[in-house]
Parts: sequence; structure tokens; C-alpha cells
Amino acid sequence: MVRPRQFDPAHVDDALLGVFWSRGYANTSIEELTRATGLLRGSLYAAYGSKEDMFRAATRRYVADLAAALATEKTGLDGVEHVLDTVVRLTVRDPDRRGCVILNAIPESHALSPEMREELQDGLRTMQGLLRRRLREAQAETGRADVDVEPLVAMLFAASVGVRVLGRAGQERRLLQNIARGAIDAARRCFEKPRKD
Repeated sequence: MVRPRQFDPAHVDDALLGVFWSRGYANTSIEELTRATGLLRGSLYAAYGSKEDMFRAATRRYVADLAAALATEKTGLDGVEHVLDTVVRLTVRDPDRRGCVILNAIPESHALSPEMREELQDGLRTMQGLLRRRLREAQAETGRADVDVEPLVAMLFAASVGVRVLGRAGQERRLLQNIARGAIDAARRCFEKPRKD
């Protein structure tokens, strides 16, 4: 659906993201979205189609912003470290400790369409895919093609999720940093050269 040209879609998407991130999908009313965007109800529906479509636009904006924050020239294990350090930094930098939009939406996903639920899962798979690519690079850089990266992907992904969830719960920065550091150190040990007896 073509959006009216009287407003900046990027600005409106940001406003929608701010409300959904703070309030969640189910708790967000159209009135709150109109106040945040400065648009009338009819204009919002004309531009997006439905509340779920507004949420879809907000989550896509979130994923794009996160991807930009995670972008780096670092590769391999240094790239993995950049990912987890960035997740910690983004978590503690948010004064409201809102966590992750995607993870926050999982418990209330019953209110969403199957297509939207699948898009949320795609967001989680995207993070796993990024970690998997960095670990494949680590295999090449260390000459350790024998290392099974899938358990490491799971561990590092779980660490990133843990940082977001515990950060939202108000846990202190040191704990979040230690979660990231422990996972990174464990991954690095897996790529060390085997000792020769």
C-alpha cells in the first residue's frame, strides 16, 4: 500500500518502534500510536493497513538498526566478540532497559498472525546466522575446520539472549559483561591449537 507523502515514513517507523518497544504489542493502543506519530488514526491505517502491520514496520526498523550497530570489518572470533560486546553496550546504554523488541514479543505472539510470528523467528535466525558466519571465518583463520560450530552458535546466541533478557530485568552491567566474556572465552578455547603430548 502506498503511504501518503505528507510525512516521513522513517520518522513514523521510529515513533512506532518507540511505543511498541516500551509497551509491547498487546498493551499498545492505536491512541498511543497516533500521539507518538502525530498522525490521525485514519492516516495511520491508510499508511500501514493494520496495527500488526505497524508492528511489522517497527520490528523491521529495529532489525535494520541492530544490523547497522553490529556491522564491523572484524572477522572470526574478533567478529564474535564485537557482536556480544555490542549487545551488552546497546543493552546498558538504554536508560529504560527495554531489552529486545523481538524477544519481548515472543510471549504475546499468540496475538499475532502466523506470518508475523515467522518474521519474529526470522529475526532470531538472523542473529544465529551472523554468529555462524563469524565462526566459519574462525575455522578458516585458525585452520580448525574440525571444530563443530553449531554448539558454539547455540552457546553464543544463548549468551546474547541472556544479556538482553537479564538487562531488561535490571541486572548490573558487570554481570552482562561477564556473560559475554565467558561465552567468548569459551569459544576462543575451542579454536586453540591442540596440544602435542
